[in-house]
Formats: sequence, structure tokens, C-alpha cells
Amino acid sequence: MSASLAGRVALVTGAAGAGIGKACARRLGRDGATVVVTDVHEARTDATTRELATELASTRVLGFSLDVTDRARVDAVLTEIADSVGPVDILVNNAAINVLGPVATYDPGDWDHVLEVDLTACWYLMRAVLPAMTAAGRGSIVNISSVASALGGGGTEGPYAAAKAGLESLTRTVAVEAGPHGVRANAVAVGIVRSKFVEKHAEQLAPSAARGPLRRMGEPEEIAAVVAWLASDESSFVTGETINASGGWHLSG
Repeated sequence: MSASLAGRVALVTGAAGAGIGKACARRLGRDGATVVVTDVHEARTDATTRELATELASTRVLGFSLDVTDRARVDAVLTEIADSVGPVDILVNNAAINVLGPVATYDPGDWDHVLEVDLTACWYLMRAVLPAMTAAGRGSIVNISSVASALGGGGTEGPYAAAKAGLESLTRTVAVEAGPHGVRANAVAVGIVRSKFVEKHAEQLAPSAARGPLRRMGEPEEIAAVVAWLASDESSFVTGETINASGGWHLSG
């Protein structure tokens, strides 16, 4: 275990699944941060919190069920975290949904929900943690984006791509506004990374992954390593950037 994040409080959204969020929570905990696991699935959140608390015995792990679109719940959880372990100074906006379909026939309700989860909720969480970060003079926000933001939705995920493009733009805005207060904001644009969603659509996604230079899908732990670097002081002069962690997949289109 590293001590590079000792004394930090890291909140990860969408952290109770089998993908990037859980890997990020585990890695940040291994690097010494107090970890806050949040996820919309209450039972899964409880199970993941217990699992990581056992695994990361020398650091504290908290868990909260959290629908990131429920602003009252977001406020309540952040207050409870601050009262218990101190204010959040690492935020990983990972929670996202992706409802597939062409733009011309896309359900308007699905459009609204994708944008609400993948962009608007990220804005609200950043808005909620920034006052304490700026007061402390430090903080790192890492937004999980996607190479879809640059490539378009490929005929099936236009709303997701649009939300991620917006998130990258918002990341730059936050970097400019918060930088003078010692707070950094960056994004990580991922390619095809192993998860339950990817496994569900493996037949559709595998050929695309095979076209990339590395000829494979990414692993959640590989993304978590990039996130941990951005959360740490090792990246202290990096802000407003979108780090591409796609195994070069975006090069193949």
C-alpha cells in the first residue's frame, strides 16, 4: 500500500459494480485515501463496502447508496461524509448509463435520463464539493469520459457521446475556475473497458476492440491507475486535460 493519498477523502460514484468505479475505489484506498463507495444499488453498495473494508484493512471505507440525480440525497451524503471523516477532496465522477439506439428514433425519455446521469449529475457533484476544496486550497476532480466524445456515437450511442463531450468541456471550465484555489480537474477518456455492460454487448464490441493497436479490451485496473495518478500530487501540474486511456482504440475509429 502506498501512502501517496494519506489524509485524503475520495468519493467514487458508481463504485459498486464490477468495472471502473470499484477498481478506482480499491486503488485509491490502496494509495492511502479514505474511500467513500457510492452507487445507486443499495445491496451492492453494502457488499462492496464490506469487501473493500476487509481488503483495505489499514484505511477507512464508507458506503452510501446514492442516486446521483437526487440532489437532496447528494447534499445529505456529502454532509454525512464531512461530519464523519472530513470533506471530500478527491471526486471521481464515474457513474454513467448508456442506452443504445440511433438518434432518429431515440426515446426522448432515455435522452433526458442519459444526459441527467452522465452530465448534469456530474456538474452538481462538482458544484457541491468545490466550496470545501477551494477553502482547503486543494482538491482533485477526475471525470470518467469516453473516446465516444470525439468519435461520435457510431450510430448507437449518440446521447452518451454528447454527454461525455459536454463533460470534457465542463472539466476544462472547472479547471479554469478552480485552479487559482489549488483545485485541479481532469478527465479520462476510456475506450472499451471490461464491465458488465461490455460483457452484455461483447458480441457487438469485441470486433471493435480487436481493431485497436493492442488488440484487446482494457481492464478496469488500468483505468484506475490513471485516475490514481490524476488524484495524486504526482500530477500536480496537470489540470484541464482529457487523458486518453483507450489502448489506442480511437486511432482505428
